[in-house]
Amino acid sequence: EDFRNQNLTKSLINFCKEEQLKQGNEWYCNVCKKHVLPKIKMDLYYLPKILIICFKRFIKGSLEKNEENIDFPIDNFDMKDLIIGPDKDHSVYDLFAVSQHYGGTGFGHYTATCKNFKNWYYYNDSEIHKTNAYSVLSHSAYVLFYRRRTD
Repeated sequence: EDFRNQNLTKSLINFCKEEQLKQGNEWYCNVCKKHVLPKIKMDLYYLPKILIICFKRFIKGSLEKNEENIDFPIDNFDMKDLIIGPDKDHSVYDLFAVSQHYGGTGFGHYTATCKNFKNWYYYNDSEIHKTNAYSVLSHSAYVLFYRRRTD
């Protein structure tokens, strides 16, 4: 997916859109007795206590990595409008960790920024230092870890 001017909510909306499958994905319809191209749709029904989102930064069939920034919330990520199930009253998440990737498809280095109680820390091999939540908002964000609020 092209990440330019994207944010997490837009990406999840796109993820849940109905999609017409392409040639080679036909299935046999017992009603009309023909091979047809189906449509698929992903819906979010239940929400987990811990929500893990991995950005697909590596472009299929290429050694290229998408380095665009993706806007994502640190606090108050409300998924109420994205779900169709009964969790609408328990749909607010707060970020508590981000895994970052630096490098390309055949090489690279992973780091992490995590919230421990009220403080954020950056972990890079044997280096650990205090940071702030806004340091996670970068092109290196690869995996987001959210915790659902328990009001």
